[in-house]
Amino acid sequence: MLKKLDEQVKKDFKEYFKDRDYGVIATAEEEAIRVFAIKTTNLTEIAQLKHGLSPLSAVILGRTMAGAILLTSLLKHGTEQRILLRIEGNGPAKLVVAEANGKGEVRGFIQNKHLKAIVKEVNGKRKFNVKSAVGSGTLTVVKDMGLKTPYESTVPLVSGEIAEDIAYYLLKSEQIPSAVSLGVLIGEDGRVKAAGGFLVQPLPGAKEKNIEKIEKTVRNLPPVTELLTAGKRPEDITEEILKGFGVNILALKELSFRCRCSKETAMQSLIMLPEEELNQLLKEGGAEITCNFCSTTYYFTPEEIKNVIKLKNTGDN
Repeated sequence: MLKKLDEQVKKDFKEYFKDRDYGVIATAEEEAIRVFAIKTTNLTEIAQLKHGLSPLSAVILGRTMAGAILLTSLLKHGTEQRILLRIEGNGPAKLVVAEANGKGEVRGFIQNKHLKAIVKEVNGKRKFNVKSAVGSGTLTVVKDMGLKTPYESTVPLVSGEIAEDIAYYLLKSEQIPSAVSLGVLIGEDGRVKAAGGFLVQPLPGAKEKNIEKIEKTVRNLPPVTELLTAGKRPEDITEEILKGFGVNILALKELSFRCRCSKETAMQSLIMLPEEELNQLLKEGGAEITCNFCSTTYYFTPEEIKNVIKLKNTGDN
C-alpha cells in the first residue's frame, strides 16, 4: 500500500484519515481487476442519530448508503453526478432510499425507523436477519449524470441482503460481474460500531484464472465489519483482496453524511400546496416541514406563509 510514497507522506495520510470515513479505489498491478473499499462507520452512526434508528433499521440503512457509495464508481469521480438507490420490499422495513454523489457525500432514510430485532443464527452467532426485514420486492437505481433525463433501472430483489441485490443489478443492468460486500456492526449499546464494504470488478482483458483466484479470496474473507474492528483500513482490505497481484492506488475519497436540504428547498414544498391548504396552515399558526433524508425540521411563521401566498398569486414562483 502506497509503496511509491515516502514514509512521511504515508504517515500524514494515515493520520488524516485515522478517524474519518473514506474509500480507496485501486487496481491490481498485475491484472485488470478494480477494487473500491470503503469505511462508513461515522456516517452510518450520524444517520442513526439523526433519524433515531433502532439497531436493525440502522443496519439496513447503513448497508444501503454504503451500497450507494460503491455504485458511485459508475460516476465521474469528484463531481455532483448522483446515484439514488431505492429498495422497496414487502418486509417491515418498507421503503429504504440512499443517494450518493461523486464527491463522496451520501444521505438516506428508512421508512420504518424503529424495526424490532429479527435475528438468525449463522455459524453459532446471532445476527440481524436483514433478509426478513426487507422481504421481496425491487431495487431501483437512478443515475443522474447531469444530462436531460436520468437513467433508471429496476431489478427484483434476489436476496434482500442488499449486497447480493446490488451485485445482481450490476450484472443485469450494467453487464458488470461484481463481488459486493456490505456490513454494519452494532455494539452492545445499540449504536453503530463499524460499517463499510467493498466492490470488486474485473476489467476488460482480465484473465479468467485470475478472476477465479480473486473470487476464492473474496469468499474466504471474514465479514467486512470483522476486518474493520480488527483495525483493517480500506487500503488493507484492498490488499487482502488483491493478495499476490500488487496494488495500484488510483484515488482516495473522503466520505461523509451530507444532505442538500435547506429552508429554501423546504419552501418550494409549500409553494406547491394549493392556496386553501396554505390558508389552513395560517389558521393553525404556521407550518413545519421535515426532510426525509436527514430529519431536519424547518419552521415557517404565519408571515412567511403569507409571503408564499403572495408569490403564488403573483406567479413569481
